[in-house]
Amino acid sequence: RETNREMAIVIALAVFLVFVVLAVQYEKLSNPIVIMTAAPLAATGSAVALYLTGTPISAPVFLGTVLLIGIVVNNAILLVEYIERRRSAGWEMTDAVVEAGGIRLRPILMTTLTTVVGMMPLAVGMGSGSMLMQPLAVAVVGGLLSAMLLTLFLVPCLYVIVQNASIALRRLLLKRSDTEQDRLPTAETT
Repeated sequence: RETNREMAIVIALAVFLVFVVLAVQYEKLSNPIVIMTAAPLAATGSAVALYLTGTPISAPVFLGTVLLIGIVVNNAILLVEYIERRRSAGWEMTDAVVEAGGIRLRPILMTTLTTVVGMMPLAVGMGSGSMLMQPLAVAVVGGLLSAMLLTLFLVPCLYVIVQNASIALRRLLLKRSDTEQDRLPTAETT
């Protein structure tokens, strides 16, 4: 129990640090929020795979989850970064999102499938000592397979939703600050 609690703290810390690094890198919160939504998608697939195989939660599962978060966040970064490049080149948001999904499909599939195929012997328990790392492999394989599909569809959709919300919030705040400026007394009125 103590080890599981400590590993849960490590995972939470890893997620937090990844978010902070992304926020500093992008200099805004909207893109890191979109990117980090891929982590729960991976955790869902991992939990389902563990349940279906009857694998108990243990320290190797938590290690696999840390590995999984790194790979899944990398896939989401590929999508968001490509969208941002296209938007900075003057593309409309929808066109950039559709283009990113098509162009980044192959690298995401290659990353995911090579990791899944590489982990498969461990996940099925082949080889000596595989029983020790089998929970790690099951968590990674299940999480990657679900996150791959969900990331390719949900991250672009969430990007559009979060960006539209960000634009609306920015307009609201700028309108509010303009009206507050109008209410302040100026040198001419005093």
